[in-house]
Amino acid sequence: MTQRLRDTETDSMRQKLTILILLFLFSVTIQAQNNDRKFIEDTRNSYSLLRRQGLLEVRASIIPNWQIMLKDVSPKDKPAVLRLSNRLRFTLEADTKGNINVTHSIIGSKPNKATADALDNLAKSVDLSVTGFLMSWAPFMLSELIPENLEQFVLQDLESQRLLTFKVKEVEVSVAITKDFEIKELRTAQGAIKPILRKSKDGFVLTGYEGNNEDPVVGTVVIKARIESIPTQGVLLPKTVVVSGSAGQAPINFELHFANYRLKRRI
Repeated sequence: MTQRLRDTETDSMRQKLTILILLFLFSVTIQAQNNDRKFIEDTRNSYSLLRRQGLLEVRASIIPNWQIMLKDVSPKDKPAVLRLSNRLRFTLEADTKGNINVTHSIIGSKPNKATADALDNLAKSVDLSVTGFLMSWAPFMLSELIPENLEQFVLQDLESQRLLTFKVKEVEVSVAITKDFEIKELRTAQGAIKPILRKSKDGFVLTGYEGNNEDPVVGTVVIKARIESIPTQGVLLPKTVVVSGSAGQAPINFELHFANYRLKRRI
C-alpha cells in the first residue's frame, strides 16, 4: 500500500514537472516569436516609405536621355532618329498597393506605318526600362517590401545578419537584414537585388541598387542603378535614374528624368 502510494506520488510529480517544462518551452517559444515579430516590425519601420507619409499614388512624366539610349546609332542616322524619338511622351502611375503602369503617346501628325512601328519599338524599350526600375524602387520607397501582418515566416540568425524568408503569392522571398535593420539583399528564384541605402531622418532611402536575374529569353541580366532623388511637394522622389549593365550579350545603358509629379495623398 505504501509502495503504491509512493508510485502514485512519483507519477504525480513527473506529470507536474512535465507540465512545468512544457509551459516553460511554450513561454520561450512565444517570447522568441514576439522578438522575431518585433525585429520584422522594426525593420519595416526603418525605411522612409512614402505610404507612411500619407502618399497613395504617384504620377509623373518621364523624359529619356535619348543621346545615351541612341549612342550606338550611326552619326549619319542619328539626327533623324532623334527627331523621331522626341515625338514620344511617357507617363507613369504607381501606387502603394504595388500597381505599376507605364504608358506612352505620340505627339504631332499621325505617322505612317513604318514610322509608327519604329516609334512603337523604341517606346516599348523605354516602357520596359521604366517598369523595371519602378519594380525595384517601389518596394523600398513607396509600397512595402515586407508585408504587414506577416503570418508565416522563418527568421534565421546568421553571423552578422538575419535571414527572413516568406512567401508572396507563392513566390518565396529571402531578405538578408543586418542587426540595425539595413537590408543587404533581396533574393527570389528569379534572381537577387542588393540595395544601396542612405540613412535619413525618416529612415533608409534607396540611392541605387545592383541586381541580377535569369531571363528565359535573353539569359543573364546584370544591372547597376544610381538614383538621384529630390524633395518634391514634401516627399522625396526620383529626379534622375542612371542604369547600366547587360542582358545576355546586349548592353544596357539608359538615363531617365522624372518631372511633372502629380501626387494623391491620404485625406
